[in-house]
Amino acid sequence: MTQATAERQGTTVGGVPTVLIVDDEPSARKLLRAILEQLGGPIRIEEAADGDSAMEIARRTRPDLVLLDIVLADSRASGVILCRVLCQDPRTQVVIVSGNASETILRTCLSMGALECVRKPFSVEQMRSNLARWLGVPAAALAST
Repeated sequence: MTQATAERQGTTVGGVPTVLIVDDEPSARKLLRAILEQLGGPIRIEEAADGDSAMEIARRTRPDLVLLDIVLADSRASGVILCRVLCQDPRTQVVIVSGNASETILRTCLSMGALECVRKPFSVEQMRSNLARWLGVPAAALAST
């Protein structure tokens, strides 16, 4: 884990980071969970299918990393609103993972503090590498998985 990552992790218990996956598509949540589990280290993974659930989980767990879809069907809280709220906690990194968001929305999220934006569909290997970087997983650990 890098020094910068360790400093951000206010919710990490015993060195285990918490990742919140927010996506209304079950298949997207399943894929992101599988990639996180492949990283090989202990990671606490939470999931939300809508903005309201995401807010409740984020309040309770104070995640280190949020993988946030912008377009959330049947949700009172949009991904943009969630991004704004989640980015207010300096211990939480927010990464937008979306296939339908416009460039304007993505730029807005970045200006609010989102770390990066990843377009769907994404490369599993690239996402795995990105997740390792965002969570501060050493490259040697990736080579052994």
